[in-house]
Amino acid sequence: MHKVHLALIWHQHQPFYKDLRTQKAVMPWVRLHATKDYYDMVAILDQYPNVHFTVNLVPSLVFQLKDFADNALSDPWLERTLIPADKLTSEDQCWILEHFFYCNWDTMIGPNPRFNELLEKRGRRANSSDYKKICAYFSVQDFLDLQVWFNLAWMDPYWQDHDPLIQSLYKKGRGFEEEDKIKIIDKQREICHKVIEKHSELWRKGQIEISTTPFYHPILPLLCNTDSAQMAMPGSLKPKTPFERPEDARQQVKKALDYMEQIFGQRPKGMWPSEGAVSAESLGIIHESGIQWTATDEGILFNSLRLMNDEATRSRTVLYQPFKVDLTDGTKNRNSIQMIFRDHSLSDAIGFVYSRMDPQAAAEDLITHLIKIGEAMNESVQPPLVSIILDGENCWEFYHRDGADFLNALYSRLNNHPKIQTTTVSGYLQQYPAQKSLTQVWSGSWINSDFSIWIGHPEDNQSWDLLTEARELIAKEEKIHPELSQDPAFLSAKESLYIAEGSDWCWWYGDQNSTVQDELFDELFRSHIKNIYKSLQKEPPEKLNLAIKKKQPKGLHLLPRGMVHPKIDGLVTNYYEWRTAGSYKPIGGGGAMHNAKNLISQIYYGFDLDHLYLRVDFNQIPNGADFADLNLKVLFHNPSEKECQVIWEQAIKNDLKSYPKTQAICKNLTNQTQQTIQAQTNKILELAVPFKWLKKEPDEPIEFAIQLSKNNIPIERVPAEINLQFDRPNPDFGSDNWSV
Repeated sequence: MHKVHLALIWHQHQPFYKDLRTQKAVMPWVRLHATKDYYDMVAILDQYPNVHFTVNLVPSLVFQLKDFADNALSDPWLERTLIPADKLTSEDQCWILEHFFYCNWDTMIGPNPRFNELLEKRGRRANSSDYKKICAYFSVQDFLDLQVWFNLAWMDPYWQDHDPLIQSLYKKGRGFEEEDKIKIIDKQREICHKVIEKHSELWRKGQIEISTTPFYHPILPLLCNTDSAQMAMPGSLKPKTPFERPEDARQQVKKALDYMEQIFGQRPKGMWPSEGAVSAESLGIIHESGIQWTATDEGILFNSLRLMNDEATRSRTVLYQPFKVDLTDGTKNRNSIQMIFRDHSLSDAIGFVYSRMDPQAAAEDLITHLIKIGEAMNESVQPPLVSIILDGENCWEFYHRDGADFLNALYSRLNNHPKIQTTTVSGYLQQYPAQKSLTQVWSGSWINSDFSIWIGHPEDNQSWDLLTEARELIAKEEKIHPELSQDPAFLSAKESLYIAEGSDWCWWYGDQNSTVQDELFDELFRSHIKNIYKSLQKEPPEKLNLAIKKKQPKGLHLLPRGMVHPKIDGLVTNYYEWRTAGSYKPIGGGGAMHNAKNLISQIYYGFDLDHLYLRVDFNQIPNGADFADLNLKVLFHNPSEKECQVIWEQAIKNDLKSYPKTQAICKNLTNQTQQTIQAQTNKILELAVPFKWLKKEPDEPIEFAIQLSKNNIPIERVPAEINLQFDRPNPDFGSDNWSV
């Protein structure tokens, strides 16, 4: 039996936060992920000399890292960190209270007593209308400690173990001084330098390979022609005018390779196209650039084989080998590039599953899967290649110790494993080049094998229309004034265009993804477009002042975007707990059933593979006296014979609070059987309904509404006149929910 060859590819990427006109970044995530993820992800290999993997670095990320390292870039978080705590204005204080808790509360705030104390002092449910009042309760020392802790909590455990300054600050814990802030910011810049240096060192040694992505992370097939989306999305809504600029796609690829060679001294051989997005035309452009291999998701492989009517689609083992892509262009020349395909489930296991497991058990689970793949392919001509490709930064905040324990458990097993050999992609392909060919390629991305995240929704299409208009202006100016080709202002306009072509803006448009920073992303995209006009000394169209991302009106239903795993304790344990859940906010002033202020302010619903999770927020904090005569029902209309009833009882009072006791029962209205389920009321109500009890299989529809009654008389229904609908998730649900 051949050894299984494991190609791990860690994709490191952040949007381009820098505005070229202000020369400032609008968000801090490049700087903070540098200290939390980018260095330790490769430095860990010093302990495991036989482990090899590939790091995919997006050039626009490296560019921003270098700017921060050289003290040439700032951001609002950095600026407010450096203001002396006793000089903060009331506006600064309110801004800090809102923005300096942007991190995972479970893994980054909870373990740090002083940081957690400050969160509790601010309040877990505080909002903008509360901050001015809360400021009065915060001392100068509180704000100083918060300034330090926000930056300190983003330091990976690696630095806690290896850096004397970070060790001393963690040990100090509170009572920080102004000079502590200066030291930690200087350390951040130092680490940004070290990130680039460490990657370069390990690439020269051959322990890692660095691949890259088109410079500003655009969806190449859509740059070539937005109509390429129609293969996977036939009949979907199109922008008013197709965007068709293959020359821009070529430039994004060339800029990437030139820049990476300039910074690292080597030209990458491999490319992960942004979001694994490929088409026949875009692969031809990548091949022309000299790239030897590229990668995408398994869905693209199986759809491509179906286009070819290839019998191999019946066997999953076809996934574990490289393919040569042979495409004939208009001149009858054949474009050939090697391509590998990510194992979707194993990649998602690291991204979404293993964070909830014991690190040793999680590592052993992955090893077991790899060995089983090897056993299934024991008669293969060459060693099976298992490609695990995923975001190398965002998932770790959900792991204990930022994933260090899991990665050590995994790499210690892989370092000298008798049946598994880690490899860089180029290292494998040099020994075992592709033997099979694809003569047709499916146009799509790693998400659902289509482009629906980036085109088709009215908001997405509106952004493409704005981009097209600006691109046509550049083309017009270029034609009328060819002498401008090297003019700095004209070059700046083109650079802003390339930035605006990035995929990150449309990630947040539409209803698939949302963040508390939606408005910032929207404003930054429009600023990049405006900069094109300003650089060309043209007045930006007024429509660029209008938001593309629509604010959520009351009554808006936001669909679930990923699995949730809440702790049923009646508390919002952290911001991320319900982040990817669906939600529904009823219209204020009462619904059709009751003409008074609603008691229910908002409901959330989400799920994992086994449970439907419900959260109900109230317009007043629940207490035993006021809620004793209320009950709540989850009315299921599919399956119609089911309902869940929540009954509140008078709480046992103590000195601090008096929340109602909660009892929740699921009933079958046909045969009167019932089952007690997990539920808890504290500041909110949370409950868990087993899908097994609902007797629903994956992908089968479920409909429900929430009804609140007083003395058994219905007084509220949410939603008032419709039901919320979803399909029971299958194991792949939400796997496209990569976050910033």
